[in-house]
Amino acid sequence: MNLDVGFAAAGHIKADAGWLHPSSNTDTNELLFCVRGEVYIGAGFERYTVGAGTAVILPGGVRRYGYKECTEVTEFFWVHFKGETGTLPQKSEPDTKRMISLFSDLLLYARMPDYPQDACTCALKLILYEIARAGVSDNESPNARIYAICKWIRENGTKSLKVSDVAAHFNYNEDYITRIFKKHYSAGIKAYIDEVRLKRIRELLLSTDMKIKDIAAACGFDDSKSFQKFFKYHEGITAAAYRELYFGSKQKSSNASQNLTKE
Repeated sequence: MNLDVGFAAAGHIKADAGWLHPSSNTDTNELLFCVRGEVYIGAGFERYTVGAGTAVILPGGVRRYGYKECTEVTEFFWVHFKGETGTLPQKSEPDTKRMISLFSDLLLYARMPDYPQDACTCALKLILYEIARAGVSDNESPNARIYAICKWIRENGTKSLKVSDVAAHFNYNEDYITRIFKKHYSAGIKAYIDEVRLKRIRELLLSTDMKIKDIAAACGFDDSKSFQKFFKYHEGITAAAYRELYFGSKQKSSNASQNLTKE
């Protein structure tokens, strides 16, 4: 998913019963995520009741206002951001623990002067990705289709997949599936297939003592030669050198720690 967005401001509000969301008019979009209670907020002619565990995205350029006082203690996170919301669902129910954790990171970056603005934007994107994941409940939505495609690729990533294989599984034309995929990811569908495969290879290289040829077979390569060619093309070094780079550094670090202990 491509998200061309920029962080503007963020906050965390805990309000007693009787609190009314203030009125404002800004060009930035606003994302609200309610932790407890209910937020009653309007945007233009639309009115929303945002309950616990619910997120809502309000468009910029329209007046936002509270249309009703909170009836109980209410807590929510908010973030203003610039850019297009694309196919993000306007209202969703993302994972509460994940959202609280991500918003906590965002607020930390926002109030620490040694973190650049880019850190806030990166944290914002992670929040929006969670919103996108929550929007896949609608099987006909673009997010749902892309999520299903990515999930299937991850589940079959150790096979020798081609774009045509993915297209055939989902009964799509190759050009069509490539086009809709590129709308959500900067890289194409083949690059995503390769990255899923690489991730599994790295995992086996660094977390097991499997032989290179066995890793090649486990990841769907017909022979070690094609495996080595694939890995070196993407990583710039051989699989053996990649493993040695990690374990060699790890061994040096261990030896240095032992020497310091002796001293």
